[in-house]
Amino acid sequence: MIYTYLIIGISTLVISGLLSAKFLSGTKLFDFDKKKKTASDLIEEAQKEAVQIKGHTQRTVQNRKESLDQEFNRRKQRLEKQTESLKLREENIDRKSNRNNQLKLNTASIKEDIQSKQEYCKRVDIDVVEKLSSKTGLSMQDEKDKLLNRYSSELELEHAEKLAKMEEEVKEGAVKKAKAIIVNIIQRLCSPTSVETRAVTVKVHNDRVKGKIIGKGGQNIQLFEKLLTVDVVFNDLPGRIHVSAFNLVNRRIAQKALRLLVRVRGTIDEKVIRDTIKKASKETDEELYEIGKKALKKIGIQHEDKEFIRIVGRLQYRTSYGQNIMKHSMEVAWVSIMIGGELGLNLRTCRIAGFLHDLGKAIDQDPNITESHDVLSKQLMEKFGFNWEEVHAAWTHHDLAPQETPEALIIKAADAVSAGRPGARAESLQRYLDRIHALEDTALSFEGVKRTYAISAGREVRLMVDPEIITDEKMGVLAGSVAKKIETELAYPGKIKVNVIRRTTHIEQAR
Repeated sequence: MIYTYLIIGISTLVISGLLSAKFLSGTKLFDFDKKKKTASDLIEEAQKEAVQIKGHTQRTVQNRKESLDQEFNRRKQRLEKQTESLKLREENIDRKSNRNNQLKLNTASIKEDIQSKQEYCKRVDIDVVEKLSSKTGLSMQDEKDKLLNRYSSELELEHAEKLAKMEEEVKEGAVKKAKAIIVNIIQRLCSPTSVETRAVTVKVHNDRVKGKIIGKGGQNIQLFEKLLTVDVVFNDLPGRIHVSAFNLVNRRIAQKALRLLVRVRGTIDEKVIRDTIKKASKETDEELYEIGKKALKKIGIQHEDKEFIRIVGRLQYRTSYGQNIMKHSMEVAWVSIMIGGELGLNLRTCRIAGFLHDLGKAIDQDPNITESHDVLSKQLMEKFGFNWEEVHAAWTHHDLAPQETPEALIIKAADAVSAGRPGARAESLQRYLDRIHALEDTALSFEGVKRTYAISAGREVRLMVDPEIITDEKMGVLAGSVAKKIETELAYPGKIKVNVIRRTTHIEQAR
């Protein structure tokens, strides 16, 4: 039907076009027959094309219908299979549910059976206990208490024995381990001797310069020594000026000032002396800053305060028993790190507290300061922002306060190792022998002491006593008396161990 309408529409358009052309052309007329024939040809071609389109469309629709039917059949078969599978699953679930219900029933029956048997056993136990109690005259609670008390006492005794044995093993092992750690660390410590002298020299190219420095009537040198609190000697050796002082920072300033005065060409008067000392002091401050900066970098401490760095640098010019405090502080830091590493402690605290434990010695020579160097170390470290653990470990190494952390004990031990190692401090042979003899004579002055031996560089004294005069009960009293007399009458570094030895021999003859 649609194709018929299409043909009629095309024909109508053609005829309308022809009529329009006729009326528009005015007097000129077209050949109607020719145009009619052309229109008939066009209508015929359109009919043929419509028939072709109709056939093609029918074939397309038929193919599409067949394809949809096939897809419908496939989905229908798939749905039937899924329906069948679900039905089987439902049947399986029903069977499992029935089986679980049956198992629950069986379990409940078994539990009831077990419960009844347990109740029966309890009744039997109660009957047995009551019969036994009636025969023995003791209740069940009394018997329980009796058994618990007996086993409790046995366990306490066994625990005490094991604890005592463990304590003894720990003490023995601790001493051995401590000795091994100390020996290992001393072997690893390869610092050179840190003993220094109190005098330095300044070279003079011409001995006439000495006279200029001394001044008229010695006025220049007297002012120089007064300002810096040093002693200057000119006449020991030619071409040399010797400077000595207890304050090594002042000695360093004096040494630098003399080197500047030696190069002065004109007259040396009071103004030149004061200006030279001022210039030398400034150079020394800069030198102390550089020394402190290098030392802190070497030890691994980061601090930006210039005053603190300069105070650290002053340790280079401070000694104790001839031992350089900067080198001593370095040694204590290294030893603390090594011991702390063996024991698993805080190595940062060990390093900082070990290096700064004698920081107060950098300023304790000032006559206006009265506190001890360890208290000064505490004040300085708190001032420059170190934490409590570091401050506590550093300043308690001389027992002004009890050590509350293991790092504090390590610093104390490391300080003793650095100060007591051979070559660390200057002590003459005669003073050493006098101290040893005084120690032995003090111990020998007690009744019943036959021989005395000072060993371990005077850190221990052994007493051989007469067993007929000194009994086992008196040995402790004797050791305490000797230790007290040593404390009150002798001067000695560190601690001294008093060891009393009593030897008895019993001889019998078999006849």
